[in-house]
Amino acid sequence: MKKESIIICFVLLCQLGFAQRTNERKLIDKVKDRLSKQDDAKQSTNPERQSRDESTKSWNDVEELFTKPFIFTKGELQVGGDDADKKEAFVEAIKKSNSVIEEYKTAIDQFLKGNPAESIYSNKLKTSEAKSKGLVSAIKLADNEFKGGNSLGGVYYLQKIYLFQGYLEAQIKVFPESQIIKDHLQMANEAIQKYGSTDKYLGKMEENKKEYAKNLKLLPAGQKNLKIEALVKKEYEAFAKDFTVTKVNITDSAWRIEKNEFGIPLNRKVSVSIAVKNHKGECGIAGANIIEEYSGGGNYGSSVMYLPIDAIIVPCENLK
Repeated sequence: MKKESIIICFVLLCQLGFAQRTNERKLIDKVKDRLSKQDDAKQSTNPERQSRDESTKSWNDVEELFTKPFIFTKGELQVGGDDADKKEAFVEAIKKSNSVIEEYKTAIDQFLKGNPAESIYSNKLKTSEAKSKGLVSAIKLADNEFKGGNSLGGVYYLQKIYLFQGYLEAQIKVFPESQIIKDHLQMANEAIQKYGSTDKYLGKMEENKKEYAKNLKLLPAGQKNLKIEALVKKEYEAFAKDFTVTKVNITDSAWRIEKNEFGIPLNRKVSVSIAVKNHKGECGIAGANIIEEYSGGGNYGSSVMYLPIDAIIVPCENLK
């Protein structure tokens, strides 16, 4: 009995020791896990790592704000297709463009608020000054459209000046000593004061268009070709379903032949002036081109109409 008791005690002691070691291992694993998490936390808040992250962000900011400023890419007017003649489409596009201007100016403020190292952006002064000079072209184009443009799309150039104004207002905060940026900002302000708001500019485009239409006449015929005239009538009425073609004038007296560098014909073309009328009884003038591809042996293929122009409403007497 004594021997058996000793054996039982020994077994119990072994089990107790094993359990204790197991608990110790669990405790050690918990401590390791906690220390690991602490190390991860320390690593994530490590000043050196934070510095790297901030530097990366700063370099990205420099790209978007200076190298390829998003104010010009995101802020450019985007109107086309059927909307190209709708004032409300331009008004909506201008609204979106203006929001990008504010977004860019805010981004510059946030960039400076972060106290970036001057070495990160100082070398972008020349880039910013070079971009500033693009304003001159925008002002010239806006002036041309203001005087004689007859498309609402002319407001694109005025909005471009507004984009430059926002860009320069932001850049002068970064490079306050740049005389080039100061001079161009003054130019932008003066141009905007001259042309007024984009809404007024759109109104001027509409006035120009009416004045242009008042004096627009059907171009006289240079030759007759009943086959081409019939083709234009069919094709144009399919293109502009609201209009009926009443007259087609081939405005070239002879075919314009395009040749390659060896003098071999490639195709021949003529232009046409088209008189139309809609269901309201309004008259209009449109246009298109005809091309025939060279098939060899002095022969040309079938006539094809291309680049039809939308009709402009004019006084009906202008179609005579």
